[in-house]
Amino acid sequence: MTSKQAQYDAIVIGGGVNGLATAAYLQKSGLKTAVFERRDESGTFCSTEEVLFPGVKLNMHASLMLAHYGPAYVDLELERFGLELLRAPGARFAYFYPFLDGNAVLFSGGDVRETYEAWKRISPQDAETLRRISNYFGAGAPILQHMSMSAHHTDESFLQFLEENENIPVFPKDWIWMTGVEFADSLFVNEQIKIAVLSYASTSGLDGISSRITGPLAVMNFLTMFTAEGGYTARGGSHNLTHALVRCFVHHGGRILYNCPVEKVIIENNRACGIRLSKHATYPEAEFRATRAVISDVSAKPTFFNLVGEEHLSASARAQLKRFDYRGSSLFTNYYVLNEKPNFAAAKKFPEVNDTFVFNFGAESMADVGRLIDACMVRNVPPDPPIVWGAAFNYCIADPTQAPPGYYTLLTWAMVPYELRPLGGPEKWDQLRESYADKVEDVFAQYLPNLKTAKVARYVNTPHDYVRRNPHCGGNMHPSGAVTEGQMWSWKPFSGCGAPKTPIDSFYICQSGPAANYTNLGAAYAAASEVMDDLELGRPEWWRGVAFQGAAELLRRRGVTQRFTVD
Repeated sequence: MTSKQAQYDAIVIGGGVNGLATAAYLQKSGLKTAVFERRDESGTFCSTEEVLFPGVKLNMHASLMLAHYGPAYVDLELERFGLELLRAPGARFAYFYPFLDGNAVLFSGGDVRETYEAWKRISPQDAETLRRISNYFGAGAPILQHMSMSAHHTDESFLQFLEENENIPVFPKDWIWMTGVEFADSLFVNEQIKIAVLSYASTSGLDGISSRITGPLAVMNFLTMFTAEGGYTARGGSHNLTHALVRCFVHHGGRILYNCPVEKVIIENNRACGIRLSKHATYPEAEFRATRAVISDVSAKPTFFNLVGEEHLSASARAQLKRFDYRGSSLFTNYYVLNEKPNFAAAKKFPEVNDTFVFNFGAESMADVGRLIDACMVRNVPPDPPIVWGAAFNYCIADPTQAPPGYYTLLTWAMVPYELRPLGGPEKWDQLRESYADKVEDVFAQYLPNLKTAKVARYVNTPHDYVRRNPHCGGNMHPSGAVTEGQMWSWKPFSGCGAPKTPIDSFYICQSGPAANYTNLGAAYAAASEVMDDLELGRPEWWRGVAFQGAAELLRRRGVTQRFTVD
């Protein structure tokens, strides 16, 4: 191996979507960048595979494509490199929550007034509350989302956030200190509205419902995001986001080295200056130098305890990391192939639901919400009956290419704990796999009556399967860890770190960004921005994207003018 091949300006450890996006930003800006991936394929958690039979494409984890929310969608020209985001033709709504009484709470896919009118059919009082909140945030919603997803969060910006939002209409004065459940109770009167809002807000971390600070922020983030837009699927499946990022990176001269697990980050005088590969890598124990930056797309504990090493951390940092919390959004997944279009029971009163891509179900009362929290966060056992609060997706109404003609694919994510200590540990999931999948299916069939008659095949993933696929995720759907008040804002991934910076000079993390590790690529944008700022390099002319810019363009093409206010 020549010295030229062994030296780069920047090295990224891990080829997940945030690692790839960070690398693409730097490479496109002129920094010679390499990505080192332990597997033989990029995008561990953003993959699409034919695990049942040919032609049926199952998205093995990432399903809600939000790349159009973040700046990278525009800056990296992801459409140019093959990413096509789709939703059902003519669909007005982005998300719904059905109930057994035939009601459904709907959220618009472009116009918050549509959400307001839909809510009025269930609770005029709560619709009025939504109107006041939406009118207050109004056109500032994209700015709020940019700050949430893409900005470097600091202690100063947190205090500024509190100051700017201390007088929001209908919000209690002490809203920031409430739990998510308390916050929803204080805003809304109708239980179905409360459940629908909390269910999707919880996807930023189940613990966000029960803990302070994160619960209200999750609810507020949800109200400003999903009332005026929504997620898509990618043509051909989620992995096409990975493909687009790889194409962009390689097109601009980047290099990806597969089957190259990293053993250590080389640190000299508290500065990261390269990596050493594992003895099992394609280039066993080879060293690669980075003259300007090393960036990790690996979760906090393995990054700092394994790659960096405890000897390079202060006692305070070690103590914070030993308390690092992965609990929260662990997922039990049922995948379905049907031979007829899904037909929800709620479609009798709300026909729009059959053309809506994202939904949740299972909790019928706030008592069920308490049962979910108790089972997952206190007792560490699967909720019985299950509650699907991780989200569910109706892929083929948006992208027929994900199954052969005449077939449809569905996914349900049930919230469960990972460890299962009272039952014997996470390995117990191997025994519970099919029996718990049957329980999820029995609940699902109450909302989707043609599920069992149209079912052609079912495939199941447990939380332990996700860990086998991605060992550094810790059992959480977001490897960046639980969204708790000690692991958010300027305290991500832990107090004293302040992602994307770290206590090590020239060493950054793009796994724990401003928001959770979603497909909006906000963590990548923040990491790349921080590297460029620290190197005192001016950002190129093309680096001008802002949050929601891509979303507004997609809506415009569909003839929809994005609207964030009711009035």
